[in-house]
Amino acid sequence: MRRFTLLGLCGLITALGCGSDASTAGSGGAGGSGVDLCGNPATEDNPGDPGDGTYDANIVWTEYGVPHVTADDWGSLGYGAGYVYARENYCVLMKEVVRANGESLRWLGQSEGSLAGDLVYRFFASDEYIENEFIAAADETLQALSRGYAEGFNRYLEETGVENLAEGPEGCRDADWVRPITEIDLGKVYRKLILRAGIGTLAPLILDADAPVMSMASNDQPIPPQSVLIEDAAFGIPEATAMGSNAYGIGAEGSQTEHGILLGNPHFPWRGAERWFIHHLTIPGVYDVMGASLQGVPVVNIGFNENLAWSHTVSTGRRFTFYELQLLEDDPMKYMYDDEVRDIETFEVPIQVKLEDGTIEDRVEEIYMTQYGPILDLALVNGSFGGWPTGRNTVIAVRDANIDNTRALNQFQAMGKSDCIAELEEALKIIGLPWVNTIAADRAGTGYYADVTTVPNVSAEKLNDCADSIISIGLSANRFFTLNGSRSECEWGTDPDGPEGLLGFDNLPKLTTGPEVPYVANSNDSYWLSNPNSLLEGFSPVIGSEGIEQSLRTRQGFVQAEQRIAGTDDLDETPGFTVEHVQQMLYGNRNIAEELTRADVIAICDGVADWSPYSDNPAEAEAACGVLEAWDGRFDNESVGAMVWNEFWRRVDNLGDQLWAVPFDASDPVNTPNTLNDGDPAVVEAVKSAFGAGIDFMVNGGIPIDREWGAVQFRPVGDQNIPIHGGSGRFMFSVISANFVDQVGYANIPTGNSYIQTVTWDDTECPDAYAVLTYSQSTDPASDHYADLTQVYSDEGWNDMPYCPGDIEATKIDEMVLSNSEN
Repeated sequence: MRRFTLLGLCGLITALGCGSDASTAGSGGAGGSGVDLCGNPATEDNPGDPGDGTYDANIVWTEYGVPHVTADDWGSLGYGAGYVYARENYCVLMKEVVRANGESLRWLGQSEGSLAGDLVYRFFASDEYIENEFIAAADETLQALSRGYAEGFNRYLEETGVENLAEGPEGCRDADWVRPITEIDLGKVYRKLILRAGIGTLAPLILDADAPVMSMASNDQPIPPQSVLIEDAAFGIPEATAMGSNAYGIGAEGSQTEHGILLGNPHFPWRGAERWFIHHLTIPGVYDVMGASLQGVPVVNIGFNENLAWSHTVSTGRRFTFYELQLLEDDPMKYMYDDEVRDIETFEVPIQVKLEDGTIEDRVEEIYMTQYGPILDLALVNGSFGGWPTGRNTVIAVRDANIDNTRALNQFQAMGKSDCIAELEEALKIIGLPWVNTIAADRAGTGYYADVTTVPNVSAEKLNDCADSIISIGLSANRFFTLNGSRSECEWGTDPDGPEGLLGFDNLPKLTTGPEVPYVANSNDSYWLSNPNSLLEGFSPVIGSEGIEQSLRTRQGFVQAEQRIAGTDDLDETPGFTVEHVQQMLYGNRNIAEELTRADVIAICDGVADWSPYSDNPAEAEAACGVLEAWDGRFDNESVGAMVWNEFWRRVDNLGDQLWAVPFDASDPVNTPNTLNDGDPAVVEAVKSAFGAGIDFMVNGGIPIDREWGAVQFRPVGDQNIPIHGGSGRFMFSVISANFVDQVGYANIPTGNSYIQTVTWDDTECPDAYAVLTYSQSTDPASDHYADLTQVYSDEGWNDMPYCPGDIEATKIDEMVLSNSEN
């Protein structure tokens, strides 16, 4: 057995491809005849001045603590951005720095730390790799931006002192792990974020890959692949109902004006490093973008500029494939690759762990590397596929499509500099987005959808050929695509317009609005249904599935969009969208499950003479039928009956296809399946049982059946409970994924509606943009901006986003000049 330390790791990762960067195209470019891609007179792209380490930034804060940072160079812009972020959320990023360094067990202890995370991030985000590969791959403007951000972040610590940092659930006052950070720390944070849909999620399975036992005889006992169902959650991948997004990109054909309209509605965590922070970042003539970024990111991730707006939704694409390697019979540390014998290499990773008594224990964990990536053990996912070796004398390795992705910051920078959909599309050719779709609209009236992300270059034909064992077929049937790693023809391909091993731009799905496609939309189902008039087909299954039933949330999004296009909803008799319409659709809190089935459920409910077979609280169950009948069908704060429906649907939804009388039809994916299958006695009984069980849950949980939804679902802030409208992603467009607290209500909200923006344009230079951040700008309970935007969201309001200088001045609440130069 070969053993290695972390020395030389960078060389190994580089050999795996992480230093490659096949596509470095940015936004802009000539469109011919002396015009750019947007049809404007062509000008040479101005990358901006990186700066020289002397930082000067002008900062203006407007309502709700939104900072507007203006600087003449990228380093100064980062300096201002890091400082304004730290004022409200210092401890969130500082804790993420600890995790990204693989030091969570050392500083946070076993209650908050993760051995699997420490192993993976210490190995794949070493100082050597981050400095020599990850940071070195960025251009000088981004390097200066990150350095400036770290310095601005540190300045806040220097001014404030660890003894005065935030308290509360996400605070770090007097924490011994607080320290100044560097651009290397930030690089590790970005690396961790990029890997979240691959190796980051699979870390526990990588940790579980223990040293192999003696080789076993091959076991060809068939395991019917269709009989083994593996949910994404088994691999740690969040359900789309818990962490997803909605977005509309509306073109001129779907707009009541000639301009595009965007709704961006990510459903992201309310706590931790995947919270959003609103800011406006400007280098005059170079970069002028307002919107939101994840914690510690120095460019805008979701936002708008003078002529373009975009949002993201989590894509269905897989960011990895597994490889099944045929081991030698007499040596489980060697595997076959065609006619060659190759070694599995062992790396020792030192990890420190804080014990309960406060002492520090030094440990050494091992990670096992192949030509594709690390070995993992799937025994905890499904015993049929686990072990080293497996029953077939094989072992499973994983190759991550983002292992070589050093392009993400460049990608977001180029998107923010784009002036129209054509330039945005050019920017996307960088292929740096690690796991999100893009939905956009521009001033000229074009809407756009694209799943242009990092996807393994594996065709359907290659999948069929290379999933050639019981194990690989079983895993691939669940979209955990597994190839024969002992055959060279099963290596990922490479397209001429994409990075090595990834699908290129031309082989990734996208859709632009036009006469037959007035809008595009996505709610975390695949690219296939981006508009019902133009289904996208013929792409690699690794990107997503085609011709399958869509989630109720996806269908809700299209139902209300189609009604708006036809003018058949209750918003406006005139067909087509305005920005007010998309705001009303978001806050409408409609529930498609209710729209499809409530009348039939009430009929069943009213037909029950005795609820005692179905509920321990028959009187309350009978009364709840009346509550359900009087319910307004919404999940507004004032809605009475919403929880009755919520608890019922949580239980009856488990019926799956049996619930519906009209099955799914791929030719009508928006409207099928439908109609409660009340002709099936088993379904009727299941409806009664689900309804009764839901009422028992409410009674036992201390919630009256006639309580308003906003008194059930809320955010506790001090001695105040702020009502939170919206509901489960199982049946709602407007999603709040809350956990129930016994005798209290849905008072623990881990994910849901987060940064919501609606953007359009008129004949002025200023974009017409509105936004709200559901959990507010700050994680510091002492801040004025800890819950102010939460109240705005509760009241179904918006922050009119001041983008142009006059609007910023009119809504200014504070300002300062931030400089590191001597006075």
